[in-house]
Amino acid sequence: MPQRLLDATRLTQIATSLVLASVAGAVDLAVSSVEVSQGAQFGGTTTLVAQRPTVVRVKVAVTGQTTSQANVDAILRMYVGGVQVAGSPMRSRNGPITAPITPNSFIVNDTINFNVVAPVSADVDFVIVLDPLNRVAETNEANNTFSVLNKNFVCRKTLDIAYVSINYTPGGGQPAAATIEPGTGDAFMRGIYALGELNYHRSPLGPLTWSSAINSSDAALLSSLSTIRTTTIPAAGYARPEFIYGWLPGNPFSGNGQANGIPGDAAFGNTESTRFQRTCAHEIGHCWGRGHTSNTAAYVGFDVEHHLTSPLNLGQTHATSQYDVMVAGMLTNQAWVDSGTYNDCLTDSRSQCSAASGGDGSSDDDGASDSERCLHLSGAYDHHGHAIELFHANLVDAAPPTMDDPSGDVLVQTFARSGALLTSLRWKSATTRESCASESGRVRQHARSPVTVYVPHAVAGEIVARVELRDLQSGRMLASRMATKAAPMIASLGSMRIDGKDVASHAGTGPFVEVHWNASDADGDTLRTDVLYSRDAGVSWSPISVNVEGTAIRFSLTDIPAAIPGQGIVKVRVSDGLRVSDAEMPAALGEFVAADEGSIAGSGDWSDLLGNNAPDIHLIHPNANQSYPQGAPVLLHASGWDLEQQYMPDSSFTWTSSIAGAIGTGRQIFVSSLAPGNHAITLTGTDAEGLFVTKTVTISVTSRVLSDADTNGDGIVNGMDLAVVLGNWGGSGAGDLDFDGTVGGLDLTVIISGWTG
Repeated sequence: MPQRLLDATRLTQIATSLVLASVAGAVDLAVSSVEVSQGAQFGGTTTLVAQRPTVVRVKVAVTGQTTSQANVDAILRMYVGGVQVAGSPMRSRNGPITAPITPNSFIVNDTINFNVVAPVSADVDFVIVLDPLNRVAETNEANNTFSVLNKNFVCRKTLDIAYVSINYTPGGGQPAAATIEPGTGDAFMRGIYALGELNYHRSPLGPLTWSSAINSSDAALLSSLSTIRTTTIPAAGYARPEFIYGWLPGNPFSGNGQANGIPGDAAFGNTESTRFQRTCAHEIGHCWGRGHTSNTAAYVGFDVEHHLTSPLNLGQTHATSQYDVMVAGMLTNQAWVDSGTYNDCLTDSRSQCSAASGGDGSSDDDGASDSERCLHLSGAYDHHGHAIELFHANLVDAAPPTMDDPSGDVLVQTFARSGALLTSLRWKSATTRESCASESGRVRQHARSPVTVYVPHAVAGEIVARVELRDLQSGRMLASRMATKAAPMIASLGSMRIDGKDVASHAGTGPFVEVHWNASDADGDTLRTDVLYSRDAGVSWSPISVNVEGTAIRFSLTDIPAAIPGQGIVKVRVSDGLRVSDAEMPAALGEFVAADEGSIAGSGDWSDLLGNNAPDIHLIHPNANQSYPQGAPVLLHASGWDLEQQYMPDSSFTWTSSIAGAIGTGRQIFVSSLAPGNHAITLTGTDAEGLFVTKTVTISVTSRVLSDADTNGDGIVNGMDLAVVLGNWGGSGAGDLDFDGTVGGLDLTVIISGWTG
């Protein structure tokens, strides 16, 4: 074809494009605002947390027409300290969208959404480029770039929360494991609390059997949970968790759940399907130090990883009219979070990074530095009768003594047998009197609230022989206890294999063992027993069961860590209220009699039965059957904890795709290279002993145009497109075909790969 005819054809194409642009209504696109959210964004002022999944939501202004504009997409460049991060530029999670004239934050696809994770930095910049493929004919292309500069992502440590499955014998037994496990039981917490990561894992104690009606034994349960967190877990050689949470089957407690203080360290709640996730987050909110509120969220919430899709299939956004999680009695679908509750977590000392924190914010605190041998005084404060019911005191080998509280209203004192004062401190009662169940908008209060105080077992060599708790203002005695003459006697201790029928177990598998003992008290005192286990000849002790009223327990060996061969020991610790006696034996299938305190007898061990345990591995994200447009970064997020290894490092987690093969390694990674199709994503979690667990979820990836070498839109990739790249070499804008912000060699590669001539 003659050159003159070619030129005429090209002029016709250009003229046609101009006419079409005019007919289209001279539309112009621009970024009107950007929301950077990690669950909630309170007017753009919310502090952001490093290593936490984040959504960047872009609202598009459409001018020049009165109808929505289809086929609108964008790319996001992310810079840290002025350097573009790996994986940038990023493609949207949901584009192209139909951009409305008036975008609504509550509607997920009214905004172009990007998922990112940022490191600790006060200099994180986001640069958004609208319509990078020039799919919309605009009157002004110069305003398609928008920057959000100097966002501050702060360090917050990995928060450790141990959970306990409660075998509630008055009704219900154990809750379903799938309800309380990571990714489900902690879903609301993950959505609203500003944490670097959440290490929510089962307690190294197996299920806690509870045989008393919960409405009259709530204080005792909270006391037992606090004991497990404060003393028995660190005594077993594990990191002391910041909080511990117990799960009851169904909803047998009239208040839905309860915490042991505001702030506190222990709580329990229900597993009723319509409320259990929100109840857990609510009670942990009390532990953070947040009381009940009457607030609404006031801002649209965004569940970044869409944690609450299971089991209630809740949406990813949460309306401004939803209640703050700390409003009493709400269902899961009625609540989200307000700024006060969000910031209580963010600013709490227990969530701050410190010198003891790892690079990921995780803590290696074993709870030993502030500990000594203590008596744990626990009970229930009767606010109507103004009296305290003291439970059996527990002797704990390592615990931090309770600090004196100047605002306290109860004076706690301990005395030696000689009458000498050993310790004196003030303690504040009634921090959790308000019920967490609503009653037609009326505030309801519990008649009793938990008491938990740790005092040194001995001072200057003198052991506590008397305890007194008095009302500080009036001096009135609220409770007292005197050590009786005789300590408990343990006459026998033994164990045997059993079939496991009706045995409460975390894993539901054996082998199963019964430990039994015979104990008495010459003074006729009632007895309570803790059963402890050491895998390392007494260096550390794991609780098997606490506060046992009977003379035997049954458990699964899969609920306790493997013993070092020949070093397994079982100890029973029997309390008569204030005095305590111990007896020990090897972890053995045998009997011994007439045991002295601290004696070791018997033969054999459980080494042929008690092997290393496979890790607890859970796939947090993505959710099953989610769909992603091609090129969108897919967040792969895992949870893993091991009885022997504890918190598992990034190297423990590997990811594969049924189509792409190996993807990468890490607890939390992005992949944006998945080809269109249905991918079975498999997580493999491997512990230090080489034992592994796999979890698989299926997602779909749909086709989307990722780049276009046809810079002038004439349907041909040829010299004219090459001229655009070369003419803007080293610059930005036109010719930046890979959207990295600079026209260079990679853009030239795009031209060559798409060349049609």
